[in-house]
Amino acid sequence: MVAGEASGDIYGGLLAREFSDQTTSLRGWGGENMSDSGVHITKHYRELAYMGLWEVLVNLRTILRNLDLCWSEIEEFKPDAIVLIDFPGFNMRIARKAKNAGIKVYQVVAPQVWAWKKGRIKDLARDYTAVFPVLPFEHDILKSGGVNSIYCGHPLLDAIAADKDPGETPGETLDLENTSKPILALLPGSRSQELKKMLPILCEVAAKFPDMHPIIAGAPGASKALYLDAEKLGISVIFGSTRNLLRSASLAVVTSGTATLEAALLKTPHVIVYKTSWLTYLAARTLLHIDQIGLPNILLKRSAVPELIQSSCTPENIASVLSELDVPSQKSSFLELSTLLGSTTTIKEIASHIKVST
Repeated sequence: MVAGEASGDIYGGLLAREFSDQTTSLRGWGGENMSDSGVHITKHYRELAYMGLWEVLVNLRTILRNLDLCWSEIEEFKPDAIVLIDFPGFNMRIARKAKNAGIKVYQVVAPQVWAWKKGRIKDLARDYTAVFPVLPFEHDILKSGGVNSIYCGHPLLDAIAADKDPGETPGETLDLENTSKPILALLPGSRSQELKKMLPILCEVAAKFPDMHPIIAGAPGASKALYLDAEKLGISVIFGSTRNLLRSASLAVVTSGTATLEAALLKTPHVIVYKTSWLTYLAARTLLHIDQIGLPNILLKRSAVPELIQSSCTPENIASVLSELDVPSQKSSFLELSTLLGSTTTIKEIASHIKVST
């Protein structure tokens, strides 16, 4: 099993629980969730996540070494099957080698071929035993391209259900001081590149809401040293409780990624923000075939959540949009998403398909 980022590690951990028994040996690259679920982890995803054209170019030698190392471990382990979770730039190269070696390969979370790199569809058809897309409209796109696509729903619903305690209260869950103020959740992303860009901006946003209690969601496994500047400003940083933070928040500012969908499914009013290097941004503008980047907006096919990207992603703009947010309208839109994405049996269904075909 190979997961290259935090969300993939969560899905991988849930899947591993379905595979874990006395006759199954699990090994892979991932994080704490997969490790806690019985996967022998030999490399943590923190060492893998490079995002953006410039960041990839700068770290290309390391990425290529990681590809060689991953494949050498697979050859040594001799698995009956490989489960690759998201992380397409890396995982599709592993899939090609695995296919040539006669190993069954499964992809959980399909590459976003509808947004860019449509040519990847032929690679998915050629190299994978099955692909499990997580967005409903992806299935038809993949099937029409000859991919063995099996849509079971979105595993994020399973992940939310797995750690939800209906009896919890914001104060008890987060162990917060000063809970008399409404909470402003700030999610600067999980990758180091994102944190460098987004954390200073979100700290400035926090200062513009003196009547709220700002709390930053620390990235899973990230060093607390990365958040020292925020803590010096008196902004709380909480690790390992992002969902509880979102459940408790009155408003949120969320860096684009899976967390935006998570916030929507938790019915948390929010704005979507993102800023990257200008080289990466210009390349993305050239290659992307979509007008919006937030998953809630893409799924709902409308601007349910404001997006402030690149030059518009300033503390002043974010604060202004957040102050004028149409909360009732957003919450109404969020009710549609759970229906669109399926049920909380996604992981069990994916695991069942893999077991049968392996």
